[in-house]
Amino acid sequence: MSDVRFTSKMNGTSDVNRLLNRYPEKVGRTLESLVKQEARGLAVELARNTRPFGFSEAAKQHGEKAVAKDIGKVFALPSDAFEKTKLADPVAADRFWANIQNRRFSRAEKTLQSSNSLWKDLAVGRLDPKLHNQSRNTKGTVTRSKPAQIVTSPKARDAYIARIQKRVGFAKGAWINAAKAIGGRVRGSEQWVTRHKQSPGTATVKTGTKPSVTLINSLDYIDQVSTATGIDLALQVAAGRLRKALSTSLLKMAERANRSLRRAG
Repeated sequence: MSDVRFTSKMNGTSDVNRLLNRYPEKVGRTLESLVKQEARGLAVELARNTRPFGFSEAAKQHGEKAVAKDIGKVFALPSDAFEKTKLADPVAADRFWANIQNRRFSRAEKTLQSSNSLWKDLAVGRLDPKLHNQSRNTKGTVTRSKPAQIVTSPKARDAYIARIQKRVGFAKGAWINAAKAIGGRVRGSEQWVTRHKQSPGTATVKTGTKPSVTLINSLDYIDQVSTATGIDLALQVAAGRLRKALSTSLLKMAERANRSLRRAG
């Protein structure tokens, strides 16, 4: 596993750097503080552009629906197996369902195995989380032509779905944790992203005359939940916001200076 890193620093061609050098007494900010500000903003934008894209409630719900859909591909319910078996072997399907209704799960599995159902090789029993993990591809999603197991308890499947849905935003959280490692206040995110305290993100800060901040995301699948376009957009938005903030500060300072001159005149 390799870390994904982004470094924020001000170089000689930076608009922000030129403004800072031109108006140091008006800005009242150090280069280091601006670099940290840009890095925090970049981390938030990188989080925003990590799947599920955005910080809205709709983005959260989209991620949760994707989780439920993937888990449904792995764990089928007895009712699903009954409908599937009925297509190929109605008699076996009825016997299977009768055994399920009477909680004779072992007999239900044997009935299924002796049927002509396309699901005859599926185990019937308690939900096995390992089957979910084994079914996920390098992108963390599930692509299966049929389930891995028929679970006997719909409530157990619902509880498992709810537990895994709480992980939505974990990949985003690594960038937010990187921003927090810089120090200072991190703005612009949401609780469903910031809640992931254990998500592997951090930052290193270099001080001195050429300060820089390196954001580090150690999530092993981060490259699968982000895109080159999204990363480029994050870089552009973060730099643009910093330039705008600095320009606004300079404008306000100029307005205050003009008001002072008018009062003095």
